[in-house]
Amino acid sequence: MPSPKPQTFTVIEQRGIVTTLVKLNIRKQPATNGPVIAVMTPQKGIEFSALIPDGEMISNNSVWYRDTNGNYFWSGGVAVSAPVLPDSKSGKAKINFSGIDFSGIELPITQHQCSNCTNWLQLHFENQFSDSVKNTPFEKELLYAIACQETAIYWQKWINDHTPDEILARCVFDANGDVNGTRHVFPKNTTAFIERYGQQLANELIAEANATRAIRSWGPKQWVYAGYGIFQYDIQAIQTDEAFFTQKLWYHMPDCLDRVIKELNSKWAAHPNDLFATIKAYNGSGQRAENYAKNVSQFLNWIEVAS
Repeated sequence: MPSPKPQTFTVIEQRGIVTTLVKLNIRKQPATNGPVIAVMTPQKGIEFSALIPDGEMISNNSVWYRDTNGNYFWSGGVAVSAPVLPDSKSGKAKINFSGIDFSGIELPITQHQCSNCTNWLQLHFENQFSDSVKNTPFEKELLYAIACQETAIYWQKWINDHTPDEILARCVFDANGDVNGTRHVFPKNTTAFIERYGQQLANELIAEANATRAIRSWGPKQWVYAGYGIFQYDIQAIQTDEAFFTQKLWYHMPDCLDRVIKELNSKWAAHPNDLFATIKAYNGSGQRAENYAKNVSQFLNWIEVAS
C-alpha cells in the first residue's frame, strides 16, 4: 500500500486572537495524526498565526493555527475575536481580479460615475474611511467600492446640489417589503414593524423615507424603508442595534463605517484570507451574492487602477 502523500503548507503569517470553544489537542505538527503534547481547555485570548495547507484539506478544514510556542491546533474549534491580517506589504487583503469572470455583470453605475463617487467620498470623508480600516484586513478602497454598489446609483445625482450631510441623511432606500412583498426577514413589511416597535417610531422612519422620496420627486408613502445609510444597514439590525435607527446614526459617516467594518470583520473571520468570499458573505449567499461580489470587485479594480 503506498504511503500517504505528505501534507505541505503555505505559511501565511496571519495574526489574531482566538477563543477556543472546545477542548483542542495541541500538536507538534499540523496534522490530525501528529503527536499530541497537550490538551487545551476552552479559553480566551490565545494569539496565533495561521498555516494554509496546499492540496487536500485536513479534517474538512483547511486551516491550522500555530500558537506563540510554535505548536499547532485546528481552527475548526475556535472563534476569531480579532481581525486576521494577511502577510503583505500593506497588511491588507487583496483580490486576484484576473481570476474573476466579469462578463455579463450588471452594474448600478458606470466606470465614470464610480470615479466621480469615489472622488466625492475622498474629498469629504477620506480621513474617516482611513481611520475605519486601521487594524483590519481591509483597504478604504473596498469601502468606496461597497458604497458604489449599495447607494451611489442614487446619490451620484445629488453631489452637485446637496451638501454631504444632506446626502448622508437621505440614504434611506429599499421598500421591497411593502412595494412588492419580496422581503423575507424581519420586518417583512411596515405592518410587521409597527406590531413590534409601535406607531411612533414607525412614523419617524416613514418621515425619513418620505424625505428621501421627496428629493427623488416622488410622493409620500406610509412605508418603513429597510436600508439606512450609505452602506444600507438593514432595518433588521434594529433588534440588536436599536440606537442606530432611533438616533438616526446613519446621518454620520463614522457610525456607518463602524457598522460595515463590524460586518466585514465577522465575514472575514469565517473566510480568512479570501476577500472575494468575504464580500460575497457580506451580502448573503447564492448567485445574487456572487453577482454582488463581482460588482464590488469590478468597482474596486477600477478604483485601485485610478489611484
